[in-house]
Amino acid sequence: MKILRYSKNIKLPSKDRYIALGVFDGVHLGHQKLIRSTVNKAKINNGISIVITFEPHPDKIIIPGNNVFLLTTLKEKINLINDLNVDILLIIRFTKKISRMSPKDFVSKILVDDLKVKELFVGFNYRFGFQGNGNVECLKKYGKIYNFTANIIKPEIMENIVISSTKIKEYISFGDIERAKKFLGHNPIISGKVVSGKGRGRSLLNFATANIDIPSEKNIPANGVYLVEITIDNKRHYGLMNIGLKPTFNERNRTVEIHILDFKQNIYNKYLNVEIIQKIRDEKYFSNTILLKKQIEKDILIARNIIDKK
Repeated sequence: MKILRYSKNIKLPSKDRYIALGVFDGVHLGHQKLIRSTVNKAKINNGISIVITFEPHPDKIIIPGNNVFLLTTLKEKINLINDLNVDILLIIRFTKKISRMSPKDFVSKILVDDLKVKELFVGFNYRFGFQGNGNVECLKKYGKIYNFTANIIKPEIMENIVISSTKIKEYISFGDIERAKKFLGHNPIISGKVVSGKGRGRSLLNFATANIDIPSEKNIPANGVYLVEITIDNKRHYGLMNIGLKPTFNERNRTVEIHILDFKQNIYNKYLNVEIIQKIRDEKYFSNTILLKKQIEKDILIARNIIDKK
């Protein structure tokens, strides 16, 4: 997959262009259906498949000052879309200027004039243009005017619920990893750089941990202990992730730290990709470090039992 940044004079292969358009936060099952439809149509017609997404998330520009929490950072989103056999991922920098474009201008100037879209693929509830005035009916109308086909993808439904990024964020926030995984079609992901912590894991508990610096806009699961799979330098390892305030030590700042099973390398400043497999327990307060250490030993035993059954 080729990754490009949109510009007015962007150069693309001279083939028919089949474009999937959306924010695609989480790249969940609904997004995957839309993107695969685009890829398949491009292959059948010997064209190129292009996925268009926006950075930053449009809500950050449209409603500044509000907390916008994301299922996936741009880097995580790129990795997930790359697995779908897309030819080109085109990233449009979402600005105030773009947010003020009318639906007609967005279609005519960007999709038609600059990108020369042959077929467009969007979700059933896609909105665009100034104040979200554009919708799928607009796209069908503009398709007839500008000679492109607008394909509207029906929603994916699971457990009688329409799959959406908003719903998945809700599940993750409450620690319902199993349901989030079903709706995503992949494990929830957290990623970030390893930073220095207070060293308690190794010095007091004899369990070395890696503190992860997570972007502030990332949607983080409920406090607790989770079984995870970590990718370091393209190698995968199992581990336990603790999210919370470390009540035993009276901490006030929420942290994300990981103990990697059977691993002793120095990984400070390395970038870790962490897939959340299962929640093991809620966060607990322990009156002393001895009790905490015993609980961690139990957590590791539970984790190994789960791993052995895979």
